[in-house]
Amino acid sequence: MKMGGYLSKYCLLVIMLTVYGPWSCTVSTALTRVVLRDNGYEGVVVAIEDDTPVTTCNEVIMGLEATIRSASSSLFIATRGRANFRSIRVLVPSAWTASSCPALTDVKLATVEDWATADLRVTHGRHPVHGYRPWTLQTQGCAKPGDYISTGYEFLVQNTTDTAGRLVGVEWIKYRYGVFSEVGSPGSPVHPPHYRAPDASWTPNSCANTPLNTHTDCNPSSVTCTPIIRQEDNFGLTSSLMAFPEMPSAVELCDEGSHNRDTPTRQNLICSGKSIWEVMRASTDFQNNRNVEGGLLESEVVFTYVSPQAPRLVLLIEDTNAMNVQKRWDFMRKAIQKTVTYDIPDGYKVGLVVFNSMSTIKYQLTTLTDGPSGSREKVGFSLPRNPSKEGQHRRCIICGLRKTLQVLRQGGPTAGGHIILITGDSGTIGESESIEAQKLISDSQITLHSIVYPLTDKFPRPGGGLEYLAAHSGGNTFIVPDEGYGSVSRLGMYYNLLDGLYHTLTTIAPRAALPVKVHSKEHPGGLKQMSQGSFVVDPALGVDTVFAIFYYDVTHVGNQVHLVNPHGQVIDTVNMQKEYHNINMITVRLDEAQVIPGLWKYKVENLADSHQALYVQVTSRPRSNPDSPEVSVRGWSNHPDAQVNATDISQLLALYAEVTAGNGAVEGATVTATITRLGQTVNGTHHQPIRVMLLDNGLTSPDMLKADGVYSRYVTGLVAAKYSITLFIEGDIEGPKFSRHVRLGVVDVVGVSTSHDALPPSRIVDLRSSLLPNTVNQVAFSWTAPGGDLDFGKADRYVVMTSKVQHELRELGGTLLEGWPAPLEAPAMQQHTMTWLQYDQVHYLVIYAVDEEGNTGILSNVISVHVPSPPPSTTASPSSSLSPVDSVNISASKDANGTPVLAALDTRQLAIIFGCIGGFILVIILIICYCTAANRRHRKNVAVKKAQEIQDTYSATLTVGNKGGEFVDSKDGMKDGLKDYMSPVESWSASQLLNNHNDSKRRSMSARSDNTSDHSDSTKKSYGGSTGQNDFYVDNNQYQYRVPGYPDHYPPPSEDYPTPTDSYTVTPTEGYPEGYPYPSEARSYISSQPSDSFLSVSCDLLPATHAPPAYSVYPTYDASLRSGKVPPPIPPKPKIHYTPEPYLYDSQSLEPQSSTPSVISEKRIRNVTMV
Repeated sequence: MKMGGYLSKYCLLVIMLTVYGPWSCTVSTALTRVVLRDNGYEGVVVAIEDDTPVTTCNEVIMGLEATIRSASSSLFIATRGRANFRSIRVLVPSAWTASSCPALTDVKLATVEDWATADLRVTHGRHPVHGYRPWTLQTQGCAKPGDYISTGYEFLVQNTTDTAGRLVGVEWIKYRYGVFSEVGSPGSPVHPPHYRAPDASWTPNSCANTPLNTHTDCNPSSVTCTPIIRQEDNFGLTSSLMAFPEMPSAVELCDEGSHNRDTPTRQNLICSGKSIWEVMRASTDFQNNRNVEGGLLESEVVFTYVSPQAPRLVLLIEDTNAMNVQKRWDFMRKAIQKTVTYDIPDGYKVGLVVFNSMSTIKYQLTTLTDGPSGSREKVGFSLPRNPSKEGQHRRCIICGLRKTLQVLRQGGPTAGGHIILITGDSGTIGESESIEAQKLISDSQITLHSIVYPLTDKFPRPGGGLEYLAAHSGGNTFIVPDEGYGSVSRLGMYYNLLDGLYHTLTTIAPRAALPVKVHSKEHPGGLKQMSQGSFVVDPALGVDTVFAIFYYDVTHVGNQVHLVNPHGQVIDTVNMQKEYHNINMITVRLDEAQVIPGLWKYKVENLADSHQALYVQVTSRPRSNPDSPEVSVRGWSNHPDAQVNATDISQLLALYAEVTAGNGAVEGATVTATITRLGQTVNGTHHQPIRVMLLDNGLTSPDMLKADGVYSRYVTGLVAAKYSITLFIEGDIEGPKFSRHVRLGVVDVVGVSTSHDALPPSRIVDLRSSLLPNTVNQVAFSWTAPGGDLDFGKADRYVVMTSKVQHELRELGGTLLEGWPAPLEAPAMQQHTMTWLQYDQVHYLVIYAVDEEGNTGILSNVISVHVPSPPPSTTASPSSSLSPVDSVNISASKDANGTPVLAALDTRQLAIIFGCIGGFILVIILIICYCTAANRRHRKNVAVKKAQEIQDTYSATLTVGNKGGEFVDSKDGMKDGLKDYMSPVESWSASQLLNNHNDSKRRSMSARSDNTSDHSDSTKKSYGGSTGQNDFYVDNNQYQYRVPGYPDHYPPPSEDYPTPTDSYTVTPTEGYPEGYPYPSEARSYISSQPSDSFLSVSCDLLPATHAPPAYSVYPTYDASLRSGKVPPPIPPKPKIHYTPEPYLYDSQSLEPQSSTPSVISEKRIRNVTMV
């Protein structure tokens, strides 16, 4: 089959990587190759699968023509005369000839027509879901063209009526304009066949210009209940053709007048409520008054039949001094030899051209043949042994392109030819050279594939131009990094070049032409002597299975190479190995009977150096009659020019992979995309690859339909650089496993990404609700967690709104519902149950997620909630007028694997929990404080009681001297004194005692013959009730004992001591010029023997005028001042005799001019301090 690549500079391309049947290849599909010119579609390609029986040829051709003509008439009516088919090119199987198929009167050779780029595919097999009916694969969003239309050949054979044409016309509108179904899908909870109308009635989910009269023999609330719509019951029904293609009267498309935005159709969900006509009018086919309504009559459809021809390709190789470094040229020659000699299928036409400042044809376009006189080795060995010495800066890519076009013209028209360009450096090309090259490629209708070998730029910048040229022509670009080490090159350069050539051939070769690469792995040297690995051979494979080892030097491969089949049998390959020294390869070829499907293991003795490695590769071809369907993989990106603008977050890179088995989709496969940044880091190391798991979840971000075999995902966080992308696929088909890997080529990321988080959460499109069975008003909701940045990570919160009208929700209005759980990690399943208190009313509900930065997702699909009134015997909660729901969170959540997980708690629940915990802690604290205070109070009472008990045992008289007055405490007085002065919890510090030394002149408490005492009146004790007048110090009126704050400073006087008057005050410095009092006398004394009831204490205290201002003078008997400091308690102790110190006379202390106390006085003061 001849593969083409005509793409004009106005065409929009999507780079694709396709695996036909059991093998993988990369192809590009020109989605806009078809043009609508003068109301007629031109350039439409229909491809019939190559294995369609030749016996069905006439029926298929006749049915195809009748169906296309009928579809053209349907389109002409539906588009109001603006579009219909005009020219169709049909690619027939290679076995269909004019002799074997009389319907084919004239068959031409194909140029650009091929299976991969066909608009309509006619398959041999039956689709497991759609059967033989036509269907469209749509992997992009609204207003984006589809991938292809597919139908079984039996549909064309059995259906030649207008219904078949109408069905094809509907799929063509989907494929061409990116619109979707306008009718509910049986079994779909998001797009059910019936939906709740605002009046709570069940209504068919479709777009119609009139109310529908339907019949149902099932419960319309069931998602499997399909309404029965008959033509005789709906004579006025004219739209929509997209909803009722089998209804003869439905010939129009819904527009703004007939479209209902509130129906839960797929069209409303994906196109935000727009009608089919609204989307179509915005396309380039009808913009600016192109193809106006009724401008022309319906066109006659012209069919052209073409047959595939052998692909033609020319190898264009750079030959400069840059290839003369290390082993670059040697690896180049070996790779070309292997590719031409062993990989390119028979019958291909291959030529070879080298270029530097000029170009040279090394081998003309030749059909490859095997045998001694074959051309394979001649073409493969046509490269010179040594490269040119001409500088790389003088290379002329345009010169090489012109020469290759000259070679292609020798085999006929250049259209459909392929050029494989291998050049070094960074793959850059000048602007003027790029413009000229693009014109050459476009005019000649060829496909350019480029391989940058080697990439010598350590920091390659995106936008070099070469990959842009290849992408616009329909080809890919692969890059082989430079891995030189001293004077040698690493083996990785050689193997990566081989791998790039292999995947380039998959863009050219027809299906089943190349073997499937099921395993490829590097085994570094210098680590272990035995390298081990495993690979899977699925049941569809097994023919020409080759186990290959690539080495830098043959001595790097030891003698032991063992294979272990799935049954555990060890296969010694000593006599099965074959060495190819010219291409550094050792192979072990297995017969079909030896290849048992399943997991194989291998061991290879690895003797490679530490800077080298061994590469193991396994390839196999499909069996003729496999036990299971063949696996196909097709991968592509959403950027046709292989350039991504990091600044535009609305155009992020999205990767896709379609995995099918036969004609059916493969579900549950593991598809991993590895994105590797090319070049090196600033530290000279390679960049770590980014791995992204592609998903088939149908959440439209970006995967459009669940379980359709298409796996996709956005890739975020890419900075400006060049990236290489590889897909790894693993899965099983009803038990047997398979594995594939394919390369998508190079993608350039340009621009500067935003420094802050600007990506919103993805959209929730699977929100569902249901009334829980055996309940009155418990409504359960479920949805998939959207993520924080698209479908990555976790969002911050949900916003849920409800309203009785949908348009209010679309305008961000409605009632806010609270109490919903916090988002889980995407893509986990979440559930929430709430009590719904509004009965017999239809409410609509939407949800969207908000991330931590405040970025909000798009509104979800709109769902309806209707709770019927409970039976009279059921006691229901009263309806609330403030809110339709009582948001009680009893959510259950599941992760991505369906495993139940604990749902996050809402704000109300958290407040209740933390409030209970805080209240409990507060009660504990209060109990502890109460117990502590009670304990202290108890100890205080015990101490006071004990002191009182001691005082009750003894009697004492306390005499306080005033100016002419005294009083004697009796036993009761002593109790009062203890109560006021000797509280066990109140005391004076030593500093206070020292400060209070200045409080007053104290008199000695010593019994004298003259009935006087040298103690202060405040400490004078009465023995036997007698007292004495003290007269040893200056007059007492010099002390400030009577101050305003202490009016009752002294205890009540006795009858012998008169109370001083209020005017009894003196100046603080009177008699004390130096701050210390001059004692009238200083003598030693001997007090009389104390009685058994008292302990006599002698002390000298400083006057109060010399105490620190912060201390009070003396405590009083005033009850209001009892909170202040009081003298330390001196409780009497029984039976303790005090021996007074001897009186020492110090004459100097009696001198009036002495300014300081004597040593004896200081000693007495220190003794007081110690007391």
